Amino acid sequence: MQFITDNIILIAAAFLSGALLVWPMVTRGSGARVINTLGATQMLNSQNALLIDIREPAEVAKGSAPQALHIPLSALGAQTEDIKKRIQHGKGQAPVILMCQSGWRGAKAGRQLKKAGVESVFNLEGGFDAWQQAGLPVSKRS
Repeated sequence: MQFITDNIILIAAAFLSGALLVWPMVTRGSGARVINTLGATQMLNSQNALLIDIREPAEVAKGSAPQALHIPLSALGAQTEDIKKRIQHGKGQAPVILMCQSGWRGAKAGRQLKKAGVESVFNLEGGFDAWQQAGLPVSKRS
């Protein structure tokens, strides 16, 4: 018992680091799969994927991928039926790629779209920041 009280901070740090290691395994499959910029551009070109920029308007005004459909995360729930219509084609659904600023909000949006019945959802690893760093096209929107 004395060991625990003397080392409570170390024990808490060990527990927290263990929880952070397990978290991705627990949440895997419940939302969007992660895709890098190379995979995303290949999917956009070969599979007619729909790129959705879920950032807020102020973020998008600074730049966005030219082909991205802008739907802020806060409005995504109201747009799911429209998204499903856009990706529907003869053989099923085209993939959806979600882009936020750095990749964190895309996981939440992915879970939301999966619940709504979108079959193939991907979260762009690193988000718009990674898109820019990869030297991919960026356009300014007014």
